[in-house]
Amino acid sequence: MILAAVIPGGWAIADVPATGPSPDNRAVLIQINGEINDFTRDQLEQRMNQVRGLGAKNVILSIDTYGGILTDGLEISRFLKRQDDLHITAFVTDKAISAGAMIAMACDEIVMSHSASLGDCAPIIFGPEGLETMPPTERAKAQGPVLTDFAESAARNHHDPLLAASMVAVDHAVYWIQNDKGEKRFVDAKGYADLIATKQWKDVPGVSVPIVGPDTLLTVDSQQAVLYGLASGFADDPQSLAKERGWTIVADLSPGLGDDLVEILSGPIARGLLIVIFLQCLYIVAHAPGHGVAESIGLLALLLMLGVPMLTGYAQWWEILTIFAGLGLIAVEILLPGHFLPGISGAILVLFGLVMTFVPKDNGVPWTADNWRVIWVGMQQGIVVVAAAMGLSIVLWIWIGRYLPKVPYFNRLIITATSGGSTAAGAPRDPSPAIGWPAVGAVGKTLSELRPGGSAEFFDPAIADKRITSVVSEAGYVSAGSEIVVRAVAGPSIIVRKKG
Repeated sequence: MILAAVIPGGWAIADVPATGPSPDNRAVLIQINGEINDFTRDQLEQRMNQVRGLGAKNVILSIDTYGGILTDGLEISRFLKRQDDLHITAFVTDKAISAGAMIAMACDEIVMSHSASLGDCAPIIFGPEGLETMPPTERAKAQGPVLTDFAESAARNHHDPLLAASMVAVDHAVYWIQNDKGEKRFVDAKGYADLIATKQWKDVPGVSVPIVGPDTLLTVDSQQAVLYGLASGFADDPQSLAKERGWTIVADLSPGLGDDLVEILSGPIARGLLIVIFLQCLYIVAHAPGHGVAESIGLLALLLMLGVPMLTGYAQWWEILTIFAGLGLIAVEILLPGHFLPGISGAILVLFGLVMTFVPKDNGVPWTADNWRVIWVGMQQGIVVVAAAMGLSIVLWIWIGRYLPKVPYFNRLIITATSGGSTAAGAPRDPSPAIGWPAVGAVGKTLSELRPGGSAEFFDPAIADKRITSVVSEAGYVSAGSEIVVRAVAGPSIIVRKKG
């Protein structure tokens, strides 16, 4: 029969004969690439459920990552160690560093390509100069749960506990020694001195002494990983590994288009562009609300701008609520202009909320000086991205105000159409309209529906004719062709109500 699995981004299909393979010979390929975050964790859990639906007992977890958020790495590690009904093989295609090493060590076994690397899982932070190690006190607090997790993985999967710990902590050296009977041991500095003194133990030839020093973290290549017993062997790729084990890969749950899109949109450049799009739409809505196009595009940009950080674990609920509270205040300023305080307060809340979505969730040790430093570094990146987006937006606002009225289709967004002999509101005014036109109390007629914004025409004494302008209804919807009265004029906003 044909076995098919629906996965994000498409279908994974494999020909599986009706008579086989047995569940013990079925394998499913799952990939973990790029940053480890909330999205990686959630997708892995979903795909593990798909494995059981496919009736497979073997999982090849292809890993290629420099790591990511510490808490997500710990959660994935604990999740993998609970999958007792599955045999999970970590296949390191190129690198399993930091949280990637933690995930690989949690699997039932590790197989590596011929040019891969594994290790280096000390908690780190991103500083102004790039990656930085933590101060001793904060590092000790943060690495405690990581050391415990590595110790559990080592005991469960028969790895040497000293080697596992040396991937996390830099406070001890590890030596590899052997006796005349060929027995080999990994020992710390004290054990090394004691056993070498007996003259019955010596260094294993061909390896460094020590294999990892007191000021370094263990990172091994493929050959070293196999030599030290961390990896069980080599393979060219997951397919070669499956063939060697006699497994049939019945589904390849590789990241699909949706996963790739999330990774792209989570980058600072994409997020900055989404902020620019959102601000341009906000500008258009403020000057000509009610058309729907700018509102729809702005809403989509906002959903992507906030939804992707929510998926990856960067945006928290309070940040989202802060942004929407700010937008609510800005809406009050647009609909009831002239107060200024709601608009200014709303803008501050929106910008603050956007900056905070660049701050990752804490490293598992809140209320420490180092965690506050992580927050500040994230805020610095957010400030740079948001400030750059604001600068570009201001330039585009000037361009929109000057040139968009002349661009076909877009000119309709800012009410440049004419009616009869009237002159377009966006056209040069020669002669100039009367000051304060249209005046409060002036009666006009809607040319489009007000939802609550739209277009209306009023008599302009400067040209002795009717002129079209954009207006905003103070009481919601008003149908086209209705008589309206100007209630207030504040800057570019003309507030009207239905006459009668």
